[in-house]
Amino acid sequence: MKCTICGNSPSRVQFNGQPFCMDCYNAMMAEEFEVDLPNLPKIFSMDDVNGVQRIFEVERQVMSTAIVLTARERWEHGYEFAVDGELQADQHALFDRLKEKTKQGLSETYVATGQFPNGMPYTSVKGNQLRGVLSYHETDSEGPLVIIDGKPFTWIEVGHLLQAFEGFQVKIEMKDITDAWDE
Repeated sequence: MKCTICGNSPSRVQFNGQPFCMDCYNAMMAEEFEVDLPNLPKIFSMDDVNGVQRIFEVERQVMSTAIVLTARERWEHGYEFAVDGELQADQHALFDRLKEKTKQGLSETYVATGQFPNGMPYTSVKGNQLRGVLSYHETDSEGPLVIIDGKPFTWIEVGHLLQAFEGFQVKIEMKDITDAWDE
């Protein structure tokens, strides 16, 4: 669907039954709530723990009570990080927080891959812990994708990763994407 205001950009938000691109939606919300929209970088890159350069697109969303900045890796089902702040927050400082959160998120991996001596490949959990983001699975309505280390895993694949821990206790904890993990 096309944006009701500009007509050119693909719509990302439905508001009052009408589709809007994020820029037009943010402009409307900024006017409504008297929020400035300073220019922020729309793209940044950062190396992960393995030295692989990751390119992120930044999206800002002005809501009635907060501003959310999200960094999504350019390809579908890659890394995703977000931070939020009050409507009158310093958005440049919010952007700096987003970059720091991204840096922290890229500094650790949770899945190891390798080869057994017989040449068979393996994928396993490192350090007895997995962290990721749940994502919609377009081709399988039976379960979500879990994005771990910037890669999509089906629910079945996550189950295979966990088979090595049979007999262990498990704790599944959900956090909003804007929240920090307590170490």
